[in-house]
Amino acid sequence: MLYARCGFCGGIVPLWCSGQFMPHMPIPVAASPMGPACMMCGVLPPIFTCGFCGGRQVLFLPGAPMPAPAFPGQTRNVAPVVQAQQNAPPHVLNDMFKQLAGNIGTELGKGAAGALFGQSQR
Repeated sequence: MLYARCGFCGGIVPLWCSGQFMPHMPIPVAASPMGPACMMCGVLPPIFTCGFCGGRQVLFLPGAPMPAPAFPGQTRNVAPVVQAQQNAPPHVLNDMFKQLAGNIGTELGKGAAGALFGQSQR
């Protein structure tokens, strides 16, 4: 099961799909190479609206492509996504999100160093 963490309030919620065009019974969203996907609807738009604060953001699923901003210079609010067992305890989810944040920071640092110094950091 996929869980998303709100980039605004930090609330963690499981991702469910109840139909994009044709409604269906709510089923858990799964990870795919193209992003979050429903078994019935296919690949879903990477938009997440927090059920706690109502903030809209882009889902960040590690390994899936990040959609381009609508216009240059636009900032993106991002909701990271992790995969865990259904009904996973909150402390396990928090640890997974902390680990994901560390991995994202490491990758961003490598990319920034390569851009600044014109070399690939691996």
